[in-house]
Amino acid sequence: MKNLLNFTNRQDDIRKVGSNPEVKIIVREENGITEYEPIIKFDKERNFPQEAKVFIQAYSNEGYVGQPVQFGTVLKPNNRTIKDPEVGKDEIRFRLKVVSAGEKINKVLGTCYKIAPWGTQTWLIIGTREQDCLIEYEIIPNDTPILYFQKGFGLEKDLELSNYLKSIHFNNAIREILKTYILEEDNFSECKIRKIWVEHFKDISGLEFPSKNDDGEIQKNFLNKSIKNFLEQKNQSLGAKSLIDVMPDSSILLKDKLIFRGN
Repeated sequence: MKNLLNFTNRQDDIRKVGSNPEVKIIVREENGITEYEPIIKFDKERNFPQEAKVFIQAYSNEGYVGQPVQFGTVLKPNNRTIKDPEVGKDEIRFRLKVVSAGEKINKVLGTCYKIAPWGTQTWLIIGTREQDCLIEYEIIPNDTPILYFQKGFGLEKDLELSNYLKSIHFNNAIREILKTYILEEDNFSECKIRKIWVEHFKDISGLEFPSKNDDGEIQKNFLNKSIKNFLEQKNQSLGAKSLIDVMPDSSILLKDKLIFRGN
């Protein structure tokens, strides 16, 4: 991509979510190497020049920035698979640019930023990475919160299989994220993800979402009631049971708790 770019009158609303996205990026991991495959289909109403070039750049919030890769043109997107060994599949994010062709100063006609891998959950992502602590949280404005496990221990797979661990880790993750959204509300004033969490946990708790200036007891009561009611919600994926319903009690031996299904 040339260094000289004109961003005047660009379209910044290229759709990356919903049932009919204009760009979605499938991310896989093969033999420890991240692979991604964009699927691009712009709305005809955008009237992009057919010869305009499509570029996608991989990056991570940890500081990695890859080189922009061209994926064909608006008329003929090149939906190929790219290998990127420098970033993990749980950390990778993307930005897209549609750039005019054949001009001295190329014009950026459209953009899409902060593209998450297709299928990423909107409320909480579970990932692994190299990090200092066994468990870390990444809570950034306009990004889905992430619960990161230290890479190499298989904790993310244990969590996937164990209702016992789900109850414990979701309890802690929800408390950490809600506390951040309350105490750092100024930093998240325009955050769409925070707004989803606010509405969801207002409904779950039956309480107003507290402000950072509210009394500590009000904040504490909201956190406790939100988490309690979340864990008691019936879930179709658990056979119409709640996480508390499938939580092993003290009669279950420790060696059996990790695989306890609540049947």
